[in-house]
Amino acid sequence: MTSEKLILGAADYTILGITLSISAALGLYFRFSGNKQKTNDEYLLAGKDMSILPVAFSLMASFFSATILMGLPAEMYDYGTNMVFMNIGFSTGPVIAAYLFIPIFFNTGITTAYEYLEKRFGTPTRRILSALFIFQNVLFTSVTLFAPALALSVVTNLSLTMSVISVGVVCTFYCTLGGMKAVLWTDVVQAILMYTCLLTISIKGCMTLGGISEVFRIAQEGGRLVIPKFSFDPEAHYTIFSVTFLGLVITISAYAGNQVQVQRMLTLKNSKRAIIATVLSAPMLVAFHLLCCLCGLIFYATYRSCDPMTSPEKPIQSADQLMPYYIATTMSGYPGLPGLCIAGIFSASLSTISSELNSFAAVVAEDFIKPIWPRFKNSVFITKTISLIYGALCIALSFLVASIGNLLKTTIVVVGMIAGPNLAVFLLASLTTTTNEEGIIFGIIASVAVSSYLSFMPTPTFKSLPLSNECPEQNLASNITNTTLAFATPTSSSFNTTTSDVQEDAFYVSYMWITPLAMVICLVIGYISSILVLCFRDKPEVPMEYLSPIRRWFSERNIHQEKDLIKISSISKPTIPLSELGFNNPQLNRAQNIQQ
Repeated sequence: MTSEKLILGAADYTILGITLSISAALGLYFRFSGNKQKTNDEYLLAGKDMSILPVAFSLMASFFSATILMGLPAEMYDYGTNMVFMNIGFSTGPVIAAYLFIPIFFNTGITTAYEYLEKRFGTPTRRILSALFIFQNVLFTSVTLFAPALALSVVTNLSLTMSVISVGVVCTFYCTLGGMKAVLWTDVVQAILMYTCLLTISIKGCMTLGGISEVFRIAQEGGRLVIPKFSFDPEAHYTIFSVTFLGLVITISAYAGNQVQVQRMLTLKNSKRAIIATVLSAPMLVAFHLLCCLCGLIFYATYRSCDPMTSPEKPIQSADQLMPYYIATTMSGYPGLPGLCIAGIFSASLSTISSELNSFAAVVAEDFIKPIWPRFKNSVFITKTISLIYGALCIALSFLVASIGNLLKTTIVVVGMIAGPNLAVFLLASLTTTTNEEGIIFGIIASVAVSSYLSFMPTPTFKSLPLSNECPEQNLASNITNTTLAFATPTSSSFNTTTSDVQEDAFYVSYMWITPLAMVICLVIGYISSILVLCFRDKPEVPMEYLSPIRRWFSERNIHQEKDLIKISSISKPTIPLSELGFNNPQLNRAQNIQQ
């Protein structure tokens, strides 16, 4: 096996350099323009004067990370089109979240999503959800920073260390200096590059293979065009219900109770504009997801007769490396094209990391520092310092991710575990008046405990669909080496904590069910516990602005119905006819005698 790697040309490095330079330049521009990020409102919420389209692009770009960009095609390659049905949730989740929750956020005048929970329940609930968000944020950002660094180390001679540092430093730089405006506008540029990367691979792949119909024909012959089975079996790897519910729960949770998405909505002037931006992001999510799926089918059609993971040379060790490997082996003869695709992977990481950085600073500043330090109100310097420290922390943790492969698996599981109870809390807060803080805390504890147990219990390894290793004898890896792949960590199977030593009769739950199950547990336990608590104290009054418009509509409808019943009741009471009100009326005379 040769030790050569694909050497990016001047055009490739120019594109990569421009990508990073634009991000840094936007950070500098917004640092010294406008209000110059002098207040937390300007720094965290962009002065609440953003346009709809940039926010819609930012919602999409921050929702999908580089781990999805590289991991989802790998999922298609290994298991077929099961994950396509998550688009049912991606298309409906933002719309549901927009009309259920956005009016509440604007009515209550919050900066963080968890500030609403304090108004609705109390400080402990706010602190618990904020802490869970920080925990999820730190792990997820570190993983997202590592993914494009892995891509670069596979296809170029740039070291993994330099890749992590360059992406992390540039992202921290423009996010810390430019605040939310810089983050939003760089998200627009990065979203375009993400789509460009996927479109480039899709067009190049379809042209090489003979058209998109040929791609689907090969995928059909290889058993990759599949529909999840209609079953509620919790042990099944994929079912139509588990895939659909997971997509729906994750999407609504992100748009309703995750600070990253909520903070973007709050940069708009009013709830009407925020709803439009959120709804517009839904087709963007679906388009991105479908392009990732198409890339996975192209990878299968390309390597169907010679799987690079099982070939004698083994140029790659896991399916999540398929995208950079495909770029290296099929685009090296097109100057600038590899650089454009790598820039798209870079952008998927940068958009997510910058979003997490800014949201982390908002949560720490508003939910933890500001309540104990009232003078903190306009101290934007400390908020920027938090963002800077967090960026450095994530860079350091990324090297831990590179050293410990299992961390990537457990990170995605943790994200799913938190998304379930997080959504349940916001649903109970906005749709019920019975729920109270004690019940919510019981629900969170039960949900996290059960989902943690299910996430880390041993489960059997799910075998991928058949692959061929009938490779020609010549070296498959003439342009790529596997010497740096010792750090590789699979993102495609990152949802699973699997083992081959599980007993055949042992019970387990597929990772696809864990997040929806965690949500249901929190909903049920939280609501029932709240009812039990009300046995010992009076039901608190909940201001109408704390409730979802749908819940307010039902309340107003019930009030109108009660008024109508009272009106009907008063009309239906028996009355004395006017003809009987004369002086000879015995009832009237008897009443007068009583009064006398």
